[in-house]
Amino acid sequence: MLDLDMSPYAAFVWPAWGISALVLGALTARAAIAGRRWKRELDRLDGAEARPQAAQGAIGPKESAQAARSAIGPKETGPRP
Repeated sequence: MLDLDMSPYAAFVWPAWGISALVLGALTARAAIAGRRWKRELDRLDGAEARPQAAQGAIGPKESAQAARSAIGPKETGPRP
């Protein structure tokens, strides 16, 4: 069966097991709480996208595709060798 008799070492082993279990439990709880917090923050930020932001107007108008192409140079036409 299961032999849990650790005669001379029991005073050191059982507290070590207990502390380890407490630390693992605390880390698991902390990760779960942080995960919920990040999920709430993500939901909050996703909901904010639907509202217009004043900072968007400060960036300026979007460039058209034509303006972007003219900055690159003329478009090549014809067959390639």
